Amino acid sequence: MSKLFVICGHGAGDPGACANGYQEAERVRVLGKRIKELGGNHVILGDMSRNYYADNGISSLTISKDYQIVELHMDSAAATARGAHVIIKGGLDPDKYDIALAKFVSGMFPGRSISISKRGDLANPARAYAKGYAYRLIECGFISNADDVKVFNSGIDKLAKGILKCFGIGVQATTTSTEVKPVVKPSPTVKKTVEQIAQEVLAGKWGNGNTRKQKLKAAGYDYNTVQAKVNELCGVKTKPTTAKPKPVAPKKQTVTLPASAPTWRVYPLNVAPVVGNECGMLAPARYNGLTYEILAKPQKNVVTIQTQTFGKVNIYVGKGTGAIIK
Repeated sequence: MSKLFVICGHGAGDPGACANGYQEAERVRVLGKRIKELGGNHVILGDMSRNYYADNGISSLTISKDYQIVELHMDSAAATARGAHVIIKGGLDPDKYDIALAKFVSGMFPGRSISISKRGDLANPARAYAKGYAYRLIECGFISNADDVKVFNSGIDKLAKGILKCFGIGVQATTTSTEVKPVVKPSPTVKKTVEQIAQEVLAGKWGNGNTRKQKLKAAGYDYNTVQAKVNELCGVKTKPTTAKPKPVAPKKQTVTLPASAPTWRVYPLNVAPVVGNECGMLAPARYNGLTYEILAKPQKNVVTIQTQTFGKVNIYVGKGTGAIIK
C-alpha cells in the first residue's frame, strides 16, 4: 500500500479556471479534503491555503521519498472540450500508478484521445523530479464543460475512492450524511452549526449561487455567515460582509485562443509585445483551444492573462489572429 501526498492546485487568491458557476481552486479542495477523509493516515493533504505552484512549495517538501504526489486540477477550454487525463514530466515513462489513474479518470470523464500527457513546460513536475519525488498531475475533467462539472459534483466520493484505489489505499471507516437515515419528525428547534452547514455546502448539498442562498434562507441560515465559513475552510480570506446580499459583479471578459493555432507567443509585462521579445509559447491546438480571463488591456490588441507555466503575461489578440474576446 502506498502513501499519498495530495496537492490542491491554485489557491492563495488564485481561483484557477472559472466556469459554470464554479472556481477550480474551490472544487479541487473539496475533492482533496474528501481523499484525505477516506484515505485516513495513508494520506497527507497539502496546506490548502497555499499555492504550491506560485510559492515553489514542492521544492521545500521534506516528506519521505516513498510518498506518491498527486496534484489536483480541472482543465478549461472551449465549452465542448471534455475529458480527464494524467500529466507526467516529459522524458519519463508512466509508472503503474500513472497508468491506473489514467484508465480510471478517463473512464469517469471520457473525451480525450490521450489519457497520459508528457509535459516538459510545467514547473511542478520538474521540481518534484529534482527532489526525487514520484509526481503526477490529474486534470479532473473540464470546468468549462457543463457535463464534466456535473460528473465531478455528483461523483466526488467516487472520484476520491477511485484515486485512492489506484494507489492501493482502501477507504477508511467514515460517517457521512448518506449513511444516516433521516428521522420521520425532526425537531424544529434543532439546527446544525455553521461549520456543519459549510461542510455540506462544500460537498455540494446546498446547490450553487441563488439556489444556495434560497435554500439556506428557507432552512433558517444566514447565507453570508455560512459562505464566510466556507471560504475559511478553503483557506480563502474574506472581508466581513453585511447580511444584505451584494449586487452581482459584472461578468469578466475572457479571451479564447483557437484550436487551429499550434502556438501562441507570450510576452513579459515590461516589454513590447513584438516578435523577438516573447518569453515562451502556449499550445492552443494541444488542448482544443485555451480560454483565459482577461486581467487587463494595457494597449490596443494586447491583453494580460495569468498562465500556469509563465505566470502573468501579455499576448497579442489583434485582427487576423483568431482570438475571440467575450
